[in-house]
Amino acid sequence: MSETQDQKGYALSLEHLSNERLEVSNVEFLLEAFAISTAHCGDWRPVTVSFVGDPSRDARWIAKPFTGNDAPGFGHSNNYFAISAFAPDTDGVYHRRKKSFAGQFVVALDDVTPAVVEGKQKAQIPFSRVTLPPTYVLETSEGNFQVGYFLREPILDRSEAENLSKSIIASGLSDPGAGGPCARLMRLPVGCNGKYRPEFRCRLRLWEPNRRYSIDELREGLQISFVSATCARQQTFTPLGVVRQPAACAQANAVYMPAPTTNIVLQALSERGLLKREIAPGKYDMTCPWVNEHTDQDDSGAVYWAPDESHPHGSFKCLHGHCVGRGISELLDYLGIEHEAALMKARITTAPGEVNRIVVAAETELARTGVYFQRSGRIIRLSRSTITGNLQLQEVNTNSLLVDLSAVTRWQHFDGRAKRIVPCDPSAKYLSAILESGRHQALPEIIGIARQPMIDAHGRVLMKAGYNAANKLYADFDEHAYAVPLAPTKEDAFKALAELEALLEEFPFDADCDRSAALSAILTAVVRSQLKLAPMIHVQAHLPGSGKSYLTALVAAFATGDEVAASSFPKDDEECRKFLHSQLLSSPAAIIFDNLTTDIYAFKSLCMAITEPTFNARILGVSRTAEASTRTLLFSSGNNVGPVEDMTRRVLTICLNPSEANPAEREFRHPNLIEDLREKRAHFVSCALTVISAWMLAGRPRPDRMKTLNSFMQWGEWCRLPLLWLGRSDPATRLFELMVNDPEREQTARIFEVLSRIFKADAFSVKDVATKARRSGFDDDIFDVFEEAGLSAGGSLDRRRLGWWFRRKNGWTANGIKLIKLPSPSKQIVYRLEV
Repeated sequence: MSETQDQKGYALSLEHLSNERLEVSNVEFLLEAFAISTAHCGDWRPVTVSFVGDPSRDARWIAKPFTGNDAPGFGHSNNYFAISAFAPDTDGVYHRRKKSFAGQFVVALDDVTPAVVEGKQKAQIPFSRVTLPPTYVLETSEGNFQVGYFLREPILDRSEAENLSKSIIASGLSDPGAGGPCARLMRLPVGCNGKYRPEFRCRLRLWEPNRRYSIDELREGLQISFVSATCARQQTFTPLGVVRQPAACAQANAVYMPAPTTNIVLQALSERGLLKREIAPGKYDMTCPWVNEHTDQDDSGAVYWAPDESHPHGSFKCLHGHCVGRGISELLDYLGIEHEAALMKARITTAPGEVNRIVVAAETELARTGVYFQRSGRIIRLSRSTITGNLQLQEVNTNSLLVDLSAVTRWQHFDGRAKRIVPCDPSAKYLSAILESGRHQALPEIIGIARQPMIDAHGRVLMKAGYNAANKLYADFDEHAYAVPLAPTKEDAFKALAELEALLEEFPFDADCDRSAALSAILTAVVRSQLKLAPMIHVQAHLPGSGKSYLTALVAAFATGDEVAASSFPKDDEECRKFLHSQLLSSPAAIIFDNLTTDIYAFKSLCMAITEPTFNARILGVSRTAEASTRTLLFSSGNNVGPVEDMTRRVLTICLNPSEANPAEREFRHPNLIEDLREKRAHFVSCALTVISAWMLAGRPRPDRMKTLNSFMQWGEWCRLPLLWLGRSDPATRLFELMVNDPEREQTARIFEVLSRIFKADAFSVKDVATKARRSGFDDDIFDVFEEAGLSAGGSLDRRRLGWWFRRKNGWTANGIKLIKLPSPSKQIVYRLEV
C-alpha cells in the first residue's frame, strides 16, 4: 500500500503546523532536499540565489552552486534555491538554463493559504487542496506559505519534469505564470521576504525530511491530472494591440493580470548568462547581447537599469560604438519580452459588466503597496509629512487615486475601431466605484498609528514595525533603536522607572500623587494608540513660569519624536467639534491645548473624544460624515484653571507648585532636557514599555483596595496599576478629589440642602420654589445660593433658568441628597429630594 493511500482524507490545516519557527539551517535543508553528494552526481550541483532588498527592484538572480556547506544564511537576505540541480558549462560556471538541467529533486507549491480572499485573482491555493502530507511548509509572508515535497528519486528527463510543472498548473496548484523546473526558485527557511517593509522573516512551520515521494505518489496524493503541453502552456501578459482569445483550459482572468513577482528582464538576462552583478541600486553590469560586434569582442561597458518613474520600461546602454542607437527597446526585442510586460505592472482591462471585478482588482493592487487601508468604509492612505516627517493618515480623493492607480497599474480597454486593446486612464466611473463602494474587501482595516513598539495581550513587547493585523495599527519606528528585556522582571521595572523619574526631578510637583500622575502621563503617551480610551491630561499651576508647558512638551515627546504645535482651547462646542474632527482624521500622536484662560468645560464634543473610541462628524464643505479614531493623547495646561462639571472624571490633573515668588527666573541643571529626551527617545520609551510589560508578565497584580475608574478600565491597568505595583502614589488621586470637590457639585449640594430644609420629603415644582421665595422670602444667605448659581434675575428667582437647572440636575446626588423627577399626570414637572 502506498503512502498516499495511507493518507486518504488528508487536508493540510494550521493544526499540522508548529506555532514557532523551526530551527533548520539552509545547509541542513539543502542536504536533505537533494540528498546527493559529489560521489553520486559527479559535477551536478543544486544552485542558490541570494540578495538583499525588494525582489521586484533589487533582484540579482545570479546562481551559485551549493557544494555542501556554503548555502546563504544571512537572515536579512532573500535566499532561494532551485528545485533542480544543474551541470556546469564548458567554463565550469553554473546557470539555471534548460540545456544545463540535470535533475529535479523537489516539487513545491507556492501561494498556499489557509484563507482565500474573495476577488483576489492571483493564485491562491487553499489548504484544503493540499491533500498529501508535505515534507516541509515555509511561511513566506503573513498567512502565505510554500509547501514542498522531496522526491524519492530525481526526475532526470527534462521533458518529464516540464510536463509535471504544466500538470500542476493545470490542476490549479500553481500560478499560471510560474516557471518550469529550470527557472523555478523557492525560498530557503533562513531568510526574509524583501517585498515588505519591514521585511518578513521566513518561518519554517513544518519539517519532515523523511517524507519522500515518487512521481506516481505525488500525482495520486495531490490529484494531479496529466495534461498536454498545448493546454497547459504558461500564461503570459497580453501585448497591447492583441485581443485575448478565451483559453480552453487556462484559469485566466480577462479583467485582472497581476504584475510579475520578479523582474522578468533580469531573469531573462540571468538565464542567458548575460547578467554579471549589481553595481548600484537598480543598476546592473551585464554582457552586451551584441558583444561579438565589439572591437576585440570586448565584454565591458553594458549596463541595464531596472524600471523607475523616469524610465518605466527600464533602460539599457552600451558604450561601444557598434551599439550606438541601441536602447531598452532593442534589448527587449532581443530577449523576446513584450514591451508592455517590461513595465512590471499589473493589468486591469475594463469591460462592460465587470465593475465588481475591476474594483476588487484595483483594491488588490492598492493593498500590495502597503500604504493603502480602509477605515469606516473609506479608503485611507499612509502619508509622511514633508515638514515634520510624521506619518499620518489621509483620506483618498478622486484625484490622488487616479495618480496612484496609474502609477501601480496599467489600465487598458478594447478599442472597437482599431480592433485591439489600447492603454487608457481609469475613468471617473471606476474611481467613484472604488472610493464609494464602502466594502473594500482587499484592503486591510486601520485604526491608527503607533510611533513606537507595541505590547501584545500577553505583555510581550512587539519589536516589529509595519502593519499589525491583530490590533489594526501601523507601527512606524526604527526596530533597531529600541531595547526591552525579553521577559522584564520587577527589578527591571524598578530600574526603568528610576530613569523616567530622573527626567522629572526638577519639576515642582505639589505632592507625590502629582509626580505619579506625570509618570502615568508618560506611560499613557507611549501606549495611547493601543488604549481604546484614556483620560485627558491637564497640568495646573498658580503662577506663570511654573513649568506647565515644559512638562507638557516632555510628555508629548514620548508620544512622538517631533514637536507638537499647541492650539487654543475652543470657545464653544461647535468650534470644539470642528477642531477635534479635523485633527483626529489624520491620527496625530498628541493634541495640546496650552495656556488655558478658562476652565475645561464639558463640551459635548470634547467629552465624546475622551470617552468614545471614535469621533463622527461632517466634513467641512462636503455633505457626508467621516469617522475618526480618538486614540490621540489630549493634553492641556493653565494657571488656576481645571476640569469642571462632567470633565472632572475625564481629566487626570497634575499640580505644580513652585516655592519661588517668580518661578520664571529659576535656573535648571538640565536646560536642554527636551532636546536630550528627543535624542534618546527610543531608550526612554523602552523604559516605559519595560514598566508595563513587567507588570503584565508578573500576573497583573492589583492592590486589595483601590477605587476604580469604570470609564478607563484598560488605561487603569496599563498606566496606573504598574505604578501602584512599584510602590508609587496613586496617579488618579487628584481625579477622585476633583470628582468629590467639584465646584459645581458643591454648589448643587448647597441648593439641595436649602430645598431639603424647606420641602423635606414633600414633592415640589419649579413654581413651588419660586412662590415660596416670593411669599415668605428666603433669608439673604439662602437666596445668595441661588443667585451664585445664576438662577435669579432682578432680585427674584428666574423660573425659566430654574426649570432648566432642575432638568439638568435630575438624578444627581450631592452630599447624600438625590434629586428625583416624579411621574405626574399633569404637564407640571414635579421633583422630590431623597436622602
